[in-house]
Amino acid sequence: MFSLIQQEKARLRQTLAWPDKVRQIEDTLATIRKNREDFFAGRAAVYLIRWKDEIAGVASFNSLKESQGEIGYWMAERFQGQGIASQAIQLLIDSFADADILDTFIIKAATVNQRSNALAQRLGFAFVDRLPAAEKIGENVYDQNRYRYQRHVPQ
Repeated sequence: MFSLIQQEKARLRQTLAWPDKVRQIEDTLATIRKNREDFFAGRAAVYLIRWKDEIAGVASFNSLKESQGEIGYWMAERFQGQGIASQAIQLLIDSFADADILDTFIIKAATVNQRSNALAQRLGFAFVDRLPAAEKIGENVYDQNRYRYQRHVPQ
């Protein structure tokens, strides 16, 4: 994971705030420990996306609150454009909804992040609102589009 982040850092820093904070393998290990702690406490759920025996990226619920999950993801460049992220996010939604854990799913995407906005729309998320100056990436501050998908599991 550390190696993949280093390979992708220049591209990832264009849409994510955290890549420059990953400087050594211990940074990645600390993040993994924190992710495990959050998972066992029911606060978040982070999963590696594997494709053809390679780590392709990450799909996650960055936060889990009551019956709502806020989705995050990133993909290595060589895996983009193949529908892998869409499949991974759909699997997260289906798994957590079918287990009756979540019924509301949120994606927030910087207005300049065309891929993430398109992914939300492609998966049937409805545009909710625009959050002004909601995301700082590097020295830039961006508005975010917030999308919601509601899935009610029949009782």
